[in-house]
Amino acid sequence: MPTIPLVKSDWQTGKTLSECIQLMLEHEIACDVTFLLGETKQEVRAHKFILISRSPVFSAMFCGPMAETQEQITMPDIAPEVFKILLRYMYSDQVRLVNPHNVMETLYAAKKYSVAGLIEACKEFCSDNIGVDNACVLLDHADKLDERELFQTCRIFISKNGEKCLQSDTFCKMSRHCVEKVIEADDLSACELSVWEALIRWAEAECERQGMAITDVNIRQAMGEMIYTIRLRGISPDDFAKLVTTKNVFTSKEVADIFLFYHHAVEMPKVGNFCTKDGRIAAEYNIMRCVRLVCTGDNTGYKGYSGIPDAISFTVSAPVVLRGIMLYGCKVSRSQYQIKIDVTDASGNNLLSDDRTVETCPCEQTFDVMFHKSVTLSTDVQYNIYVTIQGKDSYRGVPGYREVQTGGVMVTFSNCSGNSNCTRVTGGQIPGLIFRRFTK
Repeated sequence: MPTIPLVKSDWQTGKTLSECIQLMLEHEIACDVTFLLGETKQEVRAHKFILISRSPVFSAMFCGPMAETQEQITMPDIAPEVFKILLRYMYSDQVRLVNPHNVMETLYAAKKYSVAGLIEACKEFCSDNIGVDNACVLLDHADKLDERELFQTCRIFISKNGEKCLQSDTFCKMSRHCVEKVIEADDLSACELSVWEALIRWAEAECERQGMAITDVNIRQAMGEMIYTIRLRGISPDDFAKLVTTKNVFTSKEVADIFLFYHHAVEMPKVGNFCTKDGRIAAEYNIMRCVRLVCTGDNTGYKGYSGIPDAISFTVSAPVVLRGIMLYGCKVSRSQYQIKIDVTDASGNNLLSDDRTVETCPCEQTFDVMFHKSVTLSTDVQYNIYVTIQGKDSYRGVPGYREVQTGGVMVTFSNCSGNSNCTRVTGGQIPGLIFRRFTK
């Protein structure tokens, strides 16, 4: 088949080596291998010497002991547009990624042919462009491609945006393994009824995928062991009776045991195989976020952390149980933060010390840090939070509010005495508190 003609015969003049090589690809000059791509077997031509120089897989394909001798190579698992992205990167070290769904196909091709730079570009693009509409899809693809870091990034995003992600159409399209990982998470920010409803919808979709009628019996079969991840402590007896049992997916004994549990006649471990954990931390007792910083400064940020703690003081107008805090994450790239948190009262008594390592991503300006234990706070007592961070530059918040009312609780913030690494009422780190109302 003839090559695509160039406009000028002296097309090489005034161009760099890279530009000339790209033109040779675009106009199929001196190509010596043809790929038949996708179901339609669309032809795409390339140069073996470029492929060999850029990919150990292509090197083995063309130069190894079992070298391919045919001029046409069939690749039914890679779409033409995806292969062209792969070629463009191998010829130029440049890639323009636009659609997260298409990027996962590109990541598959890059991994298949061991093009390391493109692999990293695809993962970075996905991490930076996770949204409610694509998080479940990206999680599913990351699982299939065994990309553990990307998988965890997606799972954390879904947990933080639990209600919206559970309601998305893409949730019902995930694999069983991914659904299980999402709904078993302690940090899933969703009420238990939402988890139950999402699991029902996924099971109904799974029945359709397997060609089964959507009946209660088949829904239970599709759920399998996942039904036991539902946390009964997160559903009230009334809601269980009125909303959960409308689907006849529990056995008679399970229903009887569950109602006995609700009336404290039996302990949780005796209710079949159901989850023994309390309600999810993120949805526990109508947990609330008191946000004192409402946006981030475009041109302001911390220039790293030097061991000086960020700190803020506050009082509450009603007793609350402090469960965690919100922090700003890394501003420029994915990064790990070493974090030490101390909570003290006005007398200097240490109420909590918490150390941990967290991973942050620029696509999420804030992240939650849930304490390993709760701290009960009393009315009109000044409390101080100190956060020592080791890591790269972070976002920071401006402007700040001195008083914030959340769920009927007025939280009054004040500057902490001493050096607080530029965190003040007016801005800085520690954008919010995570708490619930105290109940006896």
